[in-house]
Amino acid sequence: MSQHHVQIRTDGNHGQVFIDGHDISTATTGLSFSADIGELPTLRLDLRLIDITELSSTETQVLLGHGVAEALKVLGWTPPEGQA
Repeated sequence: MSQHHVQIRTDGNHGQVFIDGHDISTATTGLSFSADIGELPTLRLDLRLIDITELSSTETQVLLGHGVAEALKVLGWTPPEGQA
């Protein structure tokens, strides 16, 4: 599992999540954080991943929700060839 620098900011009403300096808040719907003694802290992110825009019996176009591709890239994901 990869290690990242995480910042969580909140003003009491709204929050922001930064991974390695990148704001992934627009792609994040929730999170949980745990820190056990003697272990690295763990951040679990709930991401708005899928927005299905077309559906048929033979093919489906799947789009990532707003900001999700950027959040996944920060975490090490490489998009398919030909997609940015």
